[in-house]
Parts: sequence; structure tokens; C-alpha cells
Amino acid sequence: MSEIPELRVATREAKNKLDEVAVVIELTLISIIQAMALGVLVTFSIPVIAEYHFEYWLYVVLGLLAILIFWSRTLIHTLSFIGWPLEMGHTYIYFAATLVEGLLLSQVNNPAAWFALSTVYFALAWFLYYWDRRVMMSRAEEYNTETERKLHNDMIADQEQNLKFYMPAGVAFNALAWWLIVTFPNLFIEEHWHIVLAVWSIVVGIWYVREGGIILHRRQGWILYRYTRQRLPIVTEEEELLRPAQTPR
Repeated sequence: MSEIPELRVATREAKNKLDEVAVVIELTLISIIQAMALGVLVTFSIPVIAEYHFEYWLYVVLGLLAILIFWSRTLIHTLSFIGWPLEMGHTYIYFAATLVEGLLLSQVNNPAAWFALSTVYFALAWFLYYWDRRVMMSRAEEYNTETERKLHNDMIADQEQNLKFYMPAGVAFNALAWWLIVTFPNLFIEEHWHIVLAVWSIVVGIWYVREGGIILHRRQGWILYRYTRQRLPIVTEEEELLRPAQTPR
């Protein structure tokens, strides 16, 4: 029986180290794939900017917002949730989404293709939110204090908002924008009304980036608490019985 506490301590330490490895892997992956996406955007933005196609500069801004949103949201997700064991499914979806993102960023001078690929991109993001929500629910028992449950509830609430409103709205808007451009090319291309669609997308994108900052600010204390608690010494049942009673705050 004397080996059981030692085994528990060793297991906790091993889990903490593996959690750190998982977070490093995730952050490295995010940085690499978004650096590649930024490279694609720069490559295809050079002729648009150099030749003063001002109406397409809006899509360069949209491309930068897409990169910032992907990077910031996955960063928040990693700090809030990622640990051991690694969840490979959502990593594979990252690669699929990055492939579509790269194709999207290559179409800064083609509004019809831009909104068509944006529809696919939002659909993949929608599926990613569904996948991650399922994984979060399966690990709910890991969040077993009041503060940790606040973090978990906040993550689920964010997943629900994206699943039920933001992602389907993004799919619907971009599909509608694509349909309008291909159905009425004279109005939306020749007369440049696609600019209205691009400007609206920029406004929504800036708002969504700001929402990510608000979420991270709200969670930072909960995240710090969870990381701190995971590194506290394990208390055995015998030690717990000897502790003086404490009134929870």
C-alpha cells in the first residue's frame, strides 16, 4: 500500500509533462501552418498591391483577418483545453482547414472563388467546433473544482455559440455572396458591388477577432488556476483526514 501514493505522484508528474509536450506540439503546429498561410497571402497579394488594384486590397485584409482568427482561436483553445492524451481528429481537421485556407488566400483577386472557398472553409470550421465540443464533453470529469468547471462551461458555451450561430451564419453568408456574384456578374464585378460584401466580411472579422481577445481575458485566471492546481502535490486520503476543516471561498 505504501507504493500507491508514490505511484500516484509519479503518474501526476508524468501527466503534467505529457500535457506540456501536447501544448508545445499544438502551438508549434499552429504557428507553422499559419506561417505557411501567411506566405501564400503575401505571394498572391504582391501583384494586387503593386499594380494598385485597390478593390482587391480588401481581400488582402480579409486574408490577414482569416489568419489572425485561426491563430488566435486555436491559441485560446490550446491554452484552455489541450493536454494528454493527444486528440488526433481535430489535428487532422486543422490540416484540412489549412489546405482550404491556402487555396482561399490565393484568390484575393477573384471574388467569386473567394466566397466559394470561404463557404467550404466555414463549413470545415463548423465541423471542427462540433468535433471539439464532443471531445470537451468526454473530458468533463477532469474539471472537478468550481473554478475549473467555470472554465469548462465557458468553453462549451463558446462551442455552442459557434455551432448554432456563427459558423452556420458564415456558411450562409458566403454561399449567398458567391451566388450573387456568379448570378449577377455585371452588378457585382463590373460595377464593383462585391466591395460591399467584402467590407461587411471585414467588419464581422474584426468583431470576431475582438471577441477572441475578450474570451482570453475572461479565461486567463481560470487557466492559471487549472495549471497551478495540476502541479500541486497529491494529498492522500490519510492526509486529507488530518487536515483542518476549511471554509471554501
